[in-house]
Amino acid sequence: MTKFIAFSEADAIAFHGMALIAKSETAINAVDISEAIGASKHHASKVLQKLVKNGILGSTRGPSGGFYLARPADEIKIIEILQAIEGEVSLSNCPIDNAFCPFGNCLMGGICHEVSEKLVDHLKTHTLQDMINNIPPDRKLF
Repeated sequence: MTKFIAFSEADAIAFHGMALIAKSETAINAVDISEAIGASKHHASKVLQKLVKNGILGSTRGPSGGFYLARPADEIKIIEILQAIEGEVSLSNCPIDNAFCPFGNCLMGGICHEVSEKLVDHLKTHTLQDMINNIPPDRKLF
């Protein structure tokens, strides 16, 4: 089945891991995060370290260590999380990134660019806090 909009597994780990960390009152380690979201411990650790390297998360070592938000959830834009994992987001007029269209105009009427633009705008204007506000209050995370 074709997915028109799809995030990578690393993106999903970043989004879900950040939500878990934001909802937690203490630092959370990579093992607990990976178990809670059903991801490989090694992949989760790699993703979380990218978020630390980009200043979105902080971390402490040791038995009581783990990951924590580097700043409040309402100050972290979703686009920052995505770009920490994937690099700079760019928009293209062509859904298959052709530099030249033999027809002069997109056969899709530009809808692919329009949808991508709306998604990027959403990611730029919404925060991690907005994401965690979507978690039902009765949802047990651990």
